[in-house]
This record gives sequence, structure tokens and C-alpha cells, in this order.
Amino acid sequence: MGLTPIFNPGFAPRSDLAVVIACDANYLPYAAVPALAMAAAAHGHDILIGGPEPVEMPDVLTRQGIGHVAARDEALLDALPLDARRSLATYMELFLGNALRGHYRRILVIDADILYERGDPARLLSADMLGHAVAAVRDNRQWRTPGRKVREFKMLGEPAHPYFNAGVVMIDTEGFATQDLPARAADFARSKLAGLGRDQALMNGILKGDWAEISPLWNWQFTSASAHLTSMVDPCLIHFIGTRKPWLETSQGIVPMRMREAFGRVLSQHFPNAPQVARSGRRHWPEPAALRGALFRQWRAAGPMLRYLNRFADQYTMVDPRSY
Repeated sequence: MGLTPIFNPGFAPRSDLAVVIACDANYLPYAAVPALAMAAAAHGHDILIGGPEPVEMPDVLTRQGIGHVAARDEALLDALPLDARRSLATYMELFLGNALRGHYRRILVIDADILYERGDPARLLSADMLGHAVAAVRDNRQWRTPGRKVREFKMLGEPAHPYFNAGVVMIDTEGFATQDLPARAADFARSKLAGLGRDQALMNGILKGDWAEISPLWNWQFTSASAHLTSMVDPCLIHFIGTRKPWLETSQGIVPMRMREAFGRVLSQHFPNAPQVARSGRRHWPEPAALRGALFRQWRAAGPMLRYLNRFADQYTMVDPRSY
């Protein structure tokens, strides 16, 4: 049986496709950045903020038709590891995949530390998922070395499998239920998840490569090894993995100013009580050693990276991650 979602007052689904930015109340100001950008692009899908608890939505979001949906699986709570950095909102793709069946045919659940730049999410949500219930982008640890056995599979004693990043996860809600993924996730969480990881380890642990692979343009994991290719690739969604988020001072000299400003504008205009993006009045440059290291890593990975990008006919066509 699916969970019962709670939509904010006045919101009702208008499409059978939705993008849901997953966060709790603390991250709502940052989630507003991709939500407002997608709303301005006016594609044919709903846009929601999704969290484990209902929250009061700011007028700036509701005026743009952005809703909120709350969902949580009470039966799973005691099995899900949490810490100071990751709240229950970490598991929203699991909760929402179960709760939104009957409300949405497909959902794209994304993290709040993501910048939307371009692309049609509704077209992606309507693409061929190759018979899978879940689609996602390969984790950057396997971008250049697709056969790498990641830590989680080593700990499980599993062979190497394709492994995706859980910052952007697309779910066919009927397939999610038909393939019994909620029950499989509950069993895995109780028996194997402790000490292994969080939502990413959980989803990869139950699927073991049984997912459709989306172009990395929909989850461009921004690191020193991918930063300088970003402008040429023109990603749709830029995901700031790690601790150097664009709204933090530590991202200066690493995250481009225009990306920091995208968060800064929304925070200063609509969330003045939230921590603001630092503005020092001068451009920050990377340290020479850091820049040399980043350029060397990208030079060394040029061939494998281009082979990886060329696997995709376009940004909307998915492939089988096991087809290398």
C-alpha cells in the first residue's frame, strides 16, 4: 500500500509529470532557486518542494504555481540512518516514489544543491526508460572508469555494478510499486544499510544496475575534475556535490560567480533571513596548485570522459548502464 502524500493548501496536480526538489524546512531557501528557475521556463510539468513534514510555503513560490508535498514512511524510520548533515529529507525519492503513485505517472526528484540552467524536464520525464522503474545519472566515480567497484558493493561482497548518484532520480511510480521496490528497500535498510551509507547506498543496493542511465547533463556533478568542462558541456542541472556549496564562502574561487549569483539573487530578494552568499567586491581565484591539479585531472581523463559523453545520442535518450 502506498503512503498518503500531504499537499499544501490550494495545490492540486495539474500534470501527470512532476519535478520535486527534496529538502526539509532548513534547505527551503536553496530549493527555491531551481524551483523558481524551472517555473520561469514554463515547461509542461508540475514543480514541487518535497519534504518529510508539511511546511508553510512562501508567497514567492506559490504565486509561481510551485507546491509542496510531504511524505514519510513511518514503518521505515527506525531503519534509516541519519546524521547531522543528512536529515530524513535525504530519503525523499524513496518516500515520494511510493506516495505519489496515482497522483503522478513519473517524478524527477532532485536535491536542493542543484542549479537549473536549461533543458525540458517534461521531455525527459516522457522519455523511454527502457522498461526500468528508476532512471538516474551514473555517479562521477564511474564517469571515467565505468567498471570501478564502488565502496558499497565491496562492503556488500557484490561484484561491480553500474552505480548512480542519488541527487537526481527519475521514478515511474507504477513500476516502482509493481517491482515491489518499497518493500525491497525496507528489507535492505533493516538488514544491510547500517554502516553502508544513506539513500544512494540503499537505492543502488536494491537495484544493482537495474536502472536506466540518463545523460550526465541532467546531473552534472561539479567537482575540480569536471569544473572546466562545464561551460563546454552546457549541462541542464548542475549538482554541487560535496561541502563547497555555492552559497558558502568556501566556494569562492571554485564555483563560478554566475552560479553563486543565481543563489545570491534568490536569497537576498526572497529569503533575507537565511544565510546569504558572501559578496566581497572582488573576484576570487583558485590557488595555483589547486588549478594545476584540476587541469591535470581533466587532461588525463579527456579520452574516457569524451567516450562517456558520446554514449548518449542526445540529452533525452537513455541507455542501459550495463551496455559498456
